[in-house]
Amino acid sequence: MAEQRWVFVVRALDRPGTLTATAAVFSNRGVSLESILASGIAPTTLENGRLILIFRATEAKQALLQRTLERLSIIFQVDAYTYDDERLRAIAVAKLSSAAAIAPTADYSVETIATTASGRIVMLTGAPAVIETAISQLRGQDSLQDVVVSYITV
Repeated sequence: MAEQRWVFVVRALDRPGTLTATAAVFSNRGVSLESILASGIAPTTLENGRLILIFRATEAKQALLQRTLERLSIIFQVDAYTYDDERLRAIAVAKLSSAAAIAPTADYSVETIATTASGRIVMLTGAPAVIETAISQLRGQDSLQDVVVSYITV
């Protein structure tokens, strides 16, 4: 079986050790995490932590990882998406040089968040592969100064 990219959206306890235990599930099975984003949803409760994990694995390995995570007492829910799932959206916040040329297309949107003396900060939203390509093009133009990417399901 061929490996493909996966995104897990994990609802978990927001407490020390949650990320470590989650990462150990992957490490102990020889799977490297490409990206990790962790956040607490509600500051008043421990039950609302969120992890977004991106990795490459076969479908069988992905299913094993999901089952293993769901057995952990700190995990409430694991939703799995292929990287090209139409319900998945990428959100990138990018710091661009003043020479950067980027405009919205039918595939993604661009919104300027701030303008600085050295460039601007923009938010790009669209399908993960499309946003990844746009970021790659900005890197190729030597226009990308910094970027943070997150994912959300719609």
